[in-house]
Amino acid sequence: MLLIPMAACSPKEDSPQVLARQGWVSDYADKLGPEDKARISVTLETYEKETCHQIFLLIVPSLDGENIAEFSQRTATAWNIGQPGFGNGFLISIALVEGTVRIETGSAFEWFIQDGTADKILKEVMFPLFRQDRFVEGVQRGLEEIMVAGRLKPIPENHKPDICRQDM
Repeated sequence: MLLIPMAACSPKEDSPQVLARQGWVSDYADKLGPEDKARISVTLETYEKETCHQIFLLIVPSLDGENIAEFSQRTATAWNIGQPGFGNGFLISIALVEGTVRIETGSAFEWFIQDGTADKILKEVMFPLFRQDRFVEGVQRGLEEIMVAGRLKPIPENHKPDICRQDM
């Protein structure tokens, strides 16, 4: 518990930098081929148009000693996942060297983590495929499961941000 306040007080210049978002898929490890990246990007863009929820995928070669939870939370905050004021977004962070994956949620989807859905997706869908050296399939199947879960929390049409309204 002492580390949290100390980290909050550390000088800004000592804080790790946030990677720039490269669209729906930010693959800093060059793990995905151009076709896979394009296909996943179209899927995520279409999902946002259908639901107003956002999902971003971030793949890094290594966390360089940083904790995946801190890295993912900092990135999700910097990228403002979800629609402004709604917190209806997901960030899937994958660190290849460490073999870690985190599904980070916006504030509106905190229930998602609490009910064990994210853990189930990781353990039952993504990790088994990754272990079989089926990385792209693991990412795609994991994203599909996240999209299904996200659809369970629709934003009523009259409460959607203007950018997502169908009646405009």
